[in-house]
Amino acid sequence: MNIRLFPAIIASLLVLLFWFYYSSVYSGAVDFENLAADVAYVGNEECAYCHREIYQSFLRTGMGRSFYRPGAQPDIEDYTDNNHVYDRQNNLHYEMIAAADGYYQVEYRENDQAVRTHELRRKVDYVVGSGNNNRTYLASENGYINEMPVTWYSEKAIWDLSPGFNRLNMRFNRPVIAECMHCHNDYNVFEEFSVNRYTGSIAEGISCERCHGPGQLHVDKHMGATDEATSASVDRTIVNPVHLSADLQMDVCRQCHLQGEISVFKTGKSSSDFRPGMRLTDIKTVFIEDGLPKGDFRIASHGGRISLSTCFTASNGSMTCITCHNPHEPVQERSRTYFNDRCMDCHATESLTALQEPKNHSNNGDCVQCHMRQGATADILHVNFTDHWIRKKIDILNEKESDALFVRKTALKLRDFFEEEDPAAVIRQGIAYTNYYETRHSEPAYLVRAIILLEQGLQDVPEHLEGYYALARAFQLQGKDQQAAAAYQRVLSLDPTHMWTCYQLGRLYLDEAPERSAAYLARAIHLNPDNPKVWKEYGDALLFTEDVAGAKTAYERALALDSYFATAYNRLGELEFYQHNDLEAAVTNFTRAINQNPDHTLALHNMANIAILSKDLDQAENYSKRVLAVDPEFSASYGTLATVSRERGQLAEAETYLRKLIALEPNNQQALAMLRQLNDE
Repeated sequence: MNIRLFPAIIASLLVLLFWFYYSSVYSGAVDFENLAADVAYVGNEECAYCHREIYQSFLRTGMGRSFYRPGAQPDIEDYTDNNHVYDRQNNLHYEMIAAADGYYQVEYRENDQAVRTHELRRKVDYVVGSGNNNRTYLASENGYINEMPVTWYSEKAIWDLSPGFNRLNMRFNRPVIAECMHCHNDYNVFEEFSVNRYTGSIAEGISCERCHGPGQLHVDKHMGATDEATSASVDRTIVNPVHLSADLQMDVCRQCHLQGEISVFKTGKSSSDFRPGMRLTDIKTVFIEDGLPKGDFRIASHGGRISLSTCFTASNGSMTCITCHNPHEPVQERSRTYFNDRCMDCHATESLTALQEPKNHSNNGDCVQCHMRQGATADILHVNFTDHWIRKKIDILNEKESDALFVRKTALKLRDFFEEEDPAAVIRQGIAYTNYYETRHSEPAYLVRAIILLEQGLQDVPEHLEGYYALARAFQLQGKDQQAAAAYQRVLSLDPTHMWTCYQLGRLYLDEAPERSAAYLARAIHLNPDNPKVWKEYGDALLFTEDVAGAKTAYERALALDSYFATAYNRLGELEFYQHNDLEAAVTNFTRAINQNPDHTLALHNMANIAILSKDLDQAENYSKRVLAVDPEFSASYGTLATVSRERGQLAEAETYLRKLIALEPNNQQALAMLRQLNDE
């Protein structure tokens, strides 16, 4: 041995020994002080004061550019030439516009002469997405934030419907719930008992503190501190994930990159309660599909997919996300060679070549190309993403299998990713099935499973409020109102201030006990006075109790909170029409409802009724046919068309419409009488 190399070898060994000691002592064993709930977040600017270089690099990452106001990032979209999207399924056009006062999405519909019969213009208030893959746009009113229907897809440089809108176009009404906001942005103040309302100023971009925890203690310690005071090997005032165990490191990433099918939060917990250094299972349970399809990888599924990899399971905790990714550096600035080299850090090329002859296992080979599937994810079209399930052989899905990932035809089975076994685990699975039915796939089998699990689990944990609420919802969705009411009352016995329970009881009693309905809805409003849907339901209950003035005030309050609330406009129009006989006010409100939703069947039908009263047969026919184009089983419109045909002397046509109505409503006495009159004529 060259004696001059000996000191260098000794030094290297000392470094390795220190690293092994450091890892064994500090990995997962550090009690970080900033996990305490009362430690405040300070914002990126405070971090940048001392960590300028890391901060500037992080701002170039997808996380650093995840959420911002329009204009804060350079335009990459085409707002001039190819700025049109047509939703053929719903016959809606969209045009994206960059104007002097901001960016807009314009929804419109045309008739056969290319004349616009509907137009709705909404301004973009926030942008989600760095643009590495796509940009999605949000609109806000009174703090209620909704996703807009069109997204820019960067790789193909095209506009198309936003993710999921190709299956169900929610237009401008898809709520940005707290969990979505949490993973795409920094922490914001979410209004309790709302679905998508945020109070105060909205943050812009995922912050340093998402991975390091709140920085108040760290800033207080280091501002003005001496070098001697900051020389401790581990600073316990801020989380550095390198000092966490492998599982806790993974949980830092999994908080957003373990999408699953649906998540259920633990009692009293929400997205913003997670802090690096905690276990994710302290905050929520993530449910995945049992027997996960091999091709079903999603835009935020990395944490689940990598767990299927032999590379991960065989590493005994030495492989984590940061083995290949530095969260401070933009992934797009890393070459494919960089990631292939990470594979070579663990795999000797000689042994790989011996295992599998046909592949190129040289140091210049492309590991990612062969062992990590590339392509569109199962939930977002037009993106080229990397499946983090590393496999020796990747089975390419055929077209039928690929299409099946987008359409649920049969009920799936949900499984807890972390396989928890605490007493409330069964309850959370029941909650997951109820929520999955409501938000993802309205297959009745989910409600059956939910009720079985919830009733079983609540025997062991009888004070589980969320479990009783989910049980009540499952019964209500099944139409079992008595069982639902009993479960809701159990919720209120545990927490009399549970606003959503008061709201649901108000809806439950609306038809049979409107006074009781109004009382529960009034309680809900007392607990949250700024929810437009509760005000609308309250107006309905008051109208049923013949408090017309109170109902009008309630509808107007709903519209003050949400000026795009089509159903509230329709309700106000019905009140003016049927209670006050004010045709002008009624037409104004029905028209506003149709402006917000051109397929609002009730508003269209009400306009047809007004046209009949005004002897405008052409308009009555037009509105009725628009209703039936949306809902062919809207029986009342056949009655209107029968009336129009009869007035025109078209008796055979009137009879045809009446027979269609009677086929839907065999006991409709008015239709039967009109049919007899036609036969007599």
